[in-house]
Amino acid sequence: MIRDGIRRVFSLALRRRDRWERDVEDEIKLHLTLRAEQLAAQGFGPDDAYAEAVRRFGPLDESRARLIATARHRERNMARTEFLADLRQDVRFAVRTLRRQKAWTAVTIATLALGIGATTAVFSVVSPVLLHPLPYPHADRMVFVNQQPPSGNNTGIRVTISPSADVIRAWRANAHDFEELQPFSGSPMSMATTSGEPSTIQSTTVLPSFFRFAGARVLRGRPFTDGDIAEGGRVALLGEAFWRQRFAADSSVLGKRITLDDTAYTIIGVLPASLQAPRIRSTATDVWLPLDIRPQQHRTVGAAVIGRLRPGVSLVHATAELDSIYTRDPALGASVLHFTSTLTTPDRQVYFRDSLLILAAAVALVLLVACANVAHLLIARATTRQREMAIRAALGAGRGRQMRQLITETLLLAFAGTAAGVFVGWLGLRALVSMRPSSLDPIRVAHLDGTTLGIAVAVMLVSGVVFGLIGGRQSARASTHDALKAGATAVGGASRGRGRNILIVSEMALSAALLVMATLLIRSVINLQRADLGFRPEGLYSIDLRPLSGDLTSKPQATSLAHDYATRIAMLPGVQAVTYAGYGPGSRAFLIGTLEVEGETVPPANAAGFIDYSQVAPNYFRVMGIPMKAGTMFSDTSADSREVLINDGFARRQWGNASAIGHRIRLSQQDKWLTIVGVVGDTKTSGAQAIGNGPALYFPWSEPSDSASAPKLPTFIVRTATGAAIQALATRAARDVGLHRTPQVQSVAEMMRDTISGSRYIMLLLTIFASMAVVLAAVGLYGVMAYTVSQRTREIGIRIALGAPSARIARSVIVRGVVLALIGSALGLAGALWGTRLVQSSLYGVTRNDPWSLAAGVIVLALAAVLACVVPTRRALAVDPMTAIRAE
Repeated sequence: MIRDGIRRVFSLALRRRDRWERDVEDEIKLHLTLRAEQLAAQGFGPDDAYAEAVRRFGPLDESRARLIATARHRERNMARTEFLADLRQDVRFAVRTLRRQKAWTAVTIATLALGIGATTAVFSVVSPVLLHPLPYPHADRMVFVNQQPPSGNNTGIRVTISPSADVIRAWRANAHDFEELQPFSGSPMSMATTSGEPSTIQSTTVLPSFFRFAGARVLRGRPFTDGDIAEGGRVALLGEAFWRQRFAADSSVLGKRITLDDTAYTIIGVLPASLQAPRIRSTATDVWLPLDIRPQQHRTVGAAVIGRLRPGVSLVHATAELDSIYTRDPALGASVLHFTSTLTTPDRQVYFRDSLLILAAAVALVLLVACANVAHLLIARATTRQREMAIRAALGAGRGRQMRQLITETLLLAFAGTAAGVFVGWLGLRALVSMRPSSLDPIRVAHLDGTTLGIAVAVMLVSGVVFGLIGGRQSARASTHDALKAGATAVGGASRGRGRNILIVSEMALSAALLVMATLLIRSVINLQRADLGFRPEGLYSIDLRPLSGDLTSKPQATSLAHDYATRIAMLPGVQAVTYAGYGPGSRAFLIGTLEVEGETVPPANAAGFIDYSQVAPNYFRVMGIPMKAGTMFSDTSADSREVLINDGFARRQWGNASAIGHRIRLSQQDKWLTIVGVVGDTKTSGAQAIGNGPALYFPWSEPSDSASAPKLPTFIVRTATGAAIQALATRAARDVGLHRTPQVQSVAEMMRDTISGSRYIMLLLTIFASMAVVLAAVGLYGVMAYTVSQRTREIGIRIALGAPSARIARSVIVRGVVLALIGSALGLAGALWGTRLVQSSLYGVTRNDPWSLAAGVIVLALAAVLACVVPTRRALAVDPMTAIRAE
């Protein structure tokens, strides 16, 4: 059939070209004949007259080509004029037709608007966060380079280590698979202000070559140079937003000094706001500082690394090259532990990537349900327009002319639905951004971009053409003779009924898959909220002082200051207990290596991994509410203590039901053996989704005086019943001990709730999309059942006249709707068993094949089907037998 159509198109084109050529030949011959007759009348012979006429006419081939081109141009202008006239007529007729059916038109446009709006909103998030995460040249070849122990990541969260400066220099000097490798680091810094209270700003340190790598130029001043680093690196570049906000866009800011963490820096330039730090959708950088990785300055300091691969280089090959450089260099491979390289693309650096993919899949299903619903509405409308189309055909309208009219109507519907959908998507996007939890803060950059609008336009064009073809196909099936019969209600009803049933079953199947995924996430969030964290977060508050470097001058001072501050906090009203630890709730620290148990086989060096650890005060476990399973607390809390507490999960895995007390362990074949003096319960201080039974070591908190690191204070943890006043109390206590920094106070209970806020957010959105799909599917089922009842009016009237009970009539309507829903549910569950792999990584305490979630999807769809059949059932029961029979 398609070949025949193509053949007809070519034959028409060839026929038109032959006709032009014949007309031109006839015109040339007529002209030559008339001129020859004139010349003959002037005394020329017949042959001489014709030859003279040809000579005076000029080159025949050139004239013939010119005339054919003119004819073709004239024909094209006429065809264009006719097409535009027909298009105006089709548009006017389509508008009049759609206005006559306001309810049907409104439902169709609303259905498209919901599907396209949901897709637009979610894709507006996916596009900048996943598809275009870094605005750098050749971003498709960007990778982040990190390292990890040979055994990989066994922490339950994404953890890698930044390579050291030695490793970075070796990579930059020897890696040929990369065009460039750029180290960077970022951290908050304290900026001195005139008010005396330092403010926190975001800084990023980079090499001078980074700006060329990122394709950025300074707005004012100049960038860093290697000479700046050689002279000490005390220069800074301001971010444009920071420059405008703090310095009122003052162009004379160049040369001025700012104090960051008690160090003075000279401002040498301003960078544009479009320059983003090489962190995925991070907050804007306020100050850019030079990074010094020279061997004589920073031998052990590490930094994150971003690189641009050469064209055609694979991640596997580039990883192998970096590992080869690392192992070949004797200075790098001399340590006990060896690390492997990990290369990740920017989109995989987005920690909620899986959640965005779940939402993208969900809105794709919603869009499919909406399109199926619109297709069903068009089929129903085509059935009611059979008589109209038959009359148009009888009056001479060809099939192509009718098809063009139908496509014009569906394109108008698609345009209106897309316009409304973009508006709905814009509103939905604003809601998505405003509702986002702090854990999903990168969503703040979501916006309607050209890519998203382009996809919306593509959906409009494809849906308009496809829907028009669906309507035309239904009209083409109808017999003109049968459609013109008086009283005819439907033609070919069986095939159309099957088509409508298939669409409804498809909608139900897609809705079932969405319902199952939403139910799984709902149950996961419920399980997360009920999860046992291993401690009591209610009434706990963490206090982080983060003093300026000038506040502490020595390690003994830090230890003394910690005890003084804890003592003052404990004396404040409402404070029940206070403790401190190196890392408080919400954060984790890791040792890298292997744990060797005395008297047992030494584990291989390539089995190294991450091991949780923390330095804690003696009363830490009592204040936190962590149970002591066995043993006692530390008896030696000095810096040289060889005592350690371990968690119950590690003890059970290593010694089973036997006691772990008294055993000795050490890390990575070091000389220092640690004696286990106690076993405490497993905890999830970084959130319910963390792994709580992995190896965890607890040491007594102390500040060794011979450590090369800067002095620091621990995180203080307070249990109090007066949470509202804890900020003021913590600030006053800090002033009393001589610290001039406002403490950062956080509720541990809120902190734990925030760790699952992202899961709650995704669950809420997926539930909304699943509800939309169910509503659309129910509307489609209602349309099918209402149409079926209208077609069976005479049959129902006769059955009622013959005494059929109302219950049987109602059952025949409801059973058909429920059967369609159950068939769709069965197909949807089969698809859900495969599709739930998308949400598997987001589940907690429930499997992806959970029978209760599968059953919930079927039950909800069955209830929706029953509700959708209520109105058609009441309409069937209200049929008057005599009226129905007379109507036929």
